[in-house]
Amino acid sequence: MKRFLTAGVACLAMMGATQALAQDAPAAEAPQPMQQPRDWSATLVRDATALHDIMVDSHPGVHDPLNPGFRARLDQGLATALDRARTTTDAGGWWWALRAYVASFEDGHVQISMTQRDFGFPLRWPGFLTVYRGDDQVVANRDEADAAAPPLGARLIDCDGVDAATLAERRIGQFRGRWFLEAIKTRFGDWMFISADNPWQTEMKSCRFEADGATRTYALNWRASPDDMNDRRMALMPGRPEFGLKHFDDGGFWISTPSFNGDPTGEIYAELTALIADMKAKQEALRLAPYVVLDLRGNGGGSSHWSQLMAQVLWGDDWMAAHPEPAIEAVDWRASDGNIAEISAFLDKLRATNGQPELIAWAEDAISGMKAAKAAGQVYWRSANDQEAADAAPPPAAPQLMAGRVYVLTDSSCGSACLDAVDLWKTVGAVQVGRETSADTVYMEIREAALASGLAEIAVPMKVYRGRARGNNEPQRPQYVIEGDMGDDAGLLASIRRLQPN
Repeated sequence: MKRFLTAGVACLAMMGATQALAQDAPAAEAPQPMQQPRDWSATLVRDATALHDIMVDSHPGVHDPLNPGFRARLDQGLATALDRARTTTDAGGWWWALRAYVASFEDGHVQISMTQRDFGFPLRWPGFLTVYRGDDQVVANRDEADAAAPPLGARLIDCDGVDAATLAERRIGQFRGRWFLEAIKTRFGDWMFISADNPWQTEMKSCRFEADGATRTYALNWRASPDDMNDRRMALMPGRPEFGLKHFDDGGFWISTPSFNGDPTGEIYAELTALIADMKAKQEALRLAPYVVLDLRGNGGGSSHWSQLMAQVLWGDDWMAAHPEPAIEAVDWRASDGNIAEISAFLDKLRATNGQPELIAWAEDAISGMKAAKAAGQVYWRSANDQEAADAAPPPAAPQLMAGRVYVLTDSSCGSACLDAVDLWKTVGAVQVGRETSADTVYMEIREAALASGLAEIAVPMKVYRGRARGNNEPQRPQYVIEGDMGDDAGLLASIRRLQPN
């Protein structure tokens, strides 16, 4: 079964009115949606209710017999949001209440975003930022002109009497979800000392830090963040490579795929198509190479179709057949009008762009199956495992076509179809290096749906895996952990070369 992530709802284009030639001065621009006056309490009520209803209508977890607590969590999240609506007076209260509702599902595929893409809340900070280094929050950026800020490298102990771990879960985990994952802490750890119009948390007054064996208490002076705040934060984030295939002097290859986006009208689709063609042209050299690095840094998912194609180029169909992944028993698709419309739109794109025949056939099968299930009053359409029957003769032994090691390089960004790639490539012989990945639930294949106000949209999974070998919210952990800067290409290459057999 193939997986794809839709391109998403397009941003609304802003159109200016034509001005009369005799007009002395241009008319003032109308305020954009997030700046318009509105009753934010009522907006939160409408949007939280819409979120709840969309999930009830289309999410496979609502009727999942293997997840009996899903509906209670869905209802409790709505109750909490409606309770917060009673005291909501501004956009911050609306947004962070909805974000907490979404985070409560503990599912990276259930997401929320604003439709006004250029909107952002004003940020405040106390003159420094922290990030995770292992289990500790340490100062990683500071206002060098502020002598009262803790030094770089100082380890956070507590704030206002609340220990660092509990504080992080309250300030960050409550609004991001899946706080038990290393990947989430890596990605959002810098939010500990950022304030963004969130009325459901308070700014800390004082914190204790440890540096050079001494503990010191710092009074926090919260103020507007500097103009270069985005640059400061970006410098703390893992890097993302460009698509490409590199050949080194020692014969090794490095193949970078920072996305597996499956939208056939997008630039990434074209980049991946060209990369696969390049791999096919260099297939013999790849198979004879002393090592091949499959670089997944920055890859948040897309379509698992691409990792299948890459595996075929490297290992070949016979080797893959002789080393199959543990079979998924089946896939249950939630049969709803919204889900049917989503895949129908995807099919239209495939046909319009002369998409790959197997993807077209898959989409046609899914649409007809869900329509039939809905007409019969069934909650799910089951896409059964199309692998050979269990009692079929095992495939014959196949030769190993890869002369050298294949390393799959991961970071905390890896999720969804990126995890599928790691599952597949490790099964056929790759060695995982780098850092622990993100993780996903068994609810997959998202579509996007607008909330009632039109100010935000959510991502909703449409299918559920049955019998997947990798567990719910279980990350892939590397055989060889690489410490240090995951954006340092030269350093990573040197680390991988040291793993090579003598």
